[in-house]
Amino acid sequence: MNAKIGVGLIGSGYISKTHLDSLRTISDVEVVGVADVDFEKAGQFAADNGLPRSWPSHSAMLEDADVHAVVIGIPNCFHHRVAMDALEAGRHVICEKPLALTIEHCEEMIATAKRKGLTLAYAEELSFVPKFLKARDLMKSGGIGKPYLLRQCEKHAGPYSPWFWKPEQAGGGILMDMGCHSIECIRYILGKPAVKSVWAHMGTYLHNEITVEEDHVLIMMEFEDGTMGQVEASWALKGGMDSTLEIFGTRGVVYADLLKGMGLRAFSEKGFKDQPDLGKGWVYPEYDVLWNNGYPQEDRHFIDCMRSGATPEESGEDGLAVLEIMLAAYHSAGLGRKINLPFRPKGLTVPPVDLWLHPRPELGDGPIP
Repeated sequence: MNAKIGVGLIGSGYISKTHLDSLRTISDVEVVGVADVDFEKAGQFAADNGLPRSWPSHSAMLEDADVHAVVIGIPNCFHHRVAMDALEAGRHVICEKPLALTIEHCEEMIATAKRKGLTLAYAEELSFVPKFLKARDLMKSGGIGKPYLLRQCEKHAGPYSPWFWKPEQAGGGILMDMGCHSIECIRYILGKPAVKSVWAHMGTYLHNEITVEEDHVLIMMEFEDGTMGQVEASWALKGGMDSTLEIFGTRGVVYADLLKGMGLRAFSEKGFKDQPDLGKGWVYPEYDVLWNNGYPQEDRHFIDCMRSGATPEESGEDGLAVLEIMLAAYHSAGLGRKINLPFRPKGLTVPPVDLWLHPRPELGDGPIP
């Protein structure tokens, strides 16, 4: 591989800008351009961010020999097709969550990456958040005894792009957007033990005029050793955003708050000039947003795996495991009961959220024939 790894961004939205800023902290990486079917948007993104190239499609990008790896940051329904094209073209892939919308598509992506000897990385930044890793280390030290419950919450008032509201593009609502983070964060902190069962409740409380998708979800995951994981994810939180991890043990507890308690607090009646994200009232500014949220560490790790051939901490297999849990959660909420794993239904032709909207009792649970 060349001295520098050339990375292409597929999609010119919020998450591509986040990866761009993170990849630019890595000395042996060059982000060479951005592809978007909205070519005007891609050109504007490239101009705004000093990128030398833009392409009208991922196919055009893959014809460029300077692109060794791609970051997929586009609507969920396109992840599989674009990832497959990139892998077949010999490119390493960092794919945003969810990995894909069906079990078969995840399995095909994983198998193709292995066949081609390429890295397929599942972009789960919470597994790289310094505060959460410190919480894990405190748990593993034995200071809180045996952990029996981990709870992770991801909440805000709604997504940043309109496609998130559309089941045919997103596959589902808050579970697909933020709940997936909570699921994998808990799995990662515990060392990724097998999940034995899933119970879920979900509803549309704040946004039912614009979507049929769920905007609030509660999930209980029972791990094989009896430890419980509790997920709460919401698009129905007014007043900002929450991202917290709590670990309860037999002799103690660890609390980690990603977005508050940075050592910085400020109050303003009018808001802060050139700081639109802070708003009015009491705010908790982050001193290094990218690092606090784990993005540079995530991308650095993926690049290292591309070079060494090592399996990423968050791999395609992890993306598949998370999708299985999400499918079980939709199925559970639809049927109103606990779902035993494994739950890997094949042949689904509807978005995952449809398992909640139109329950499918014939799918059952446990081993699928």
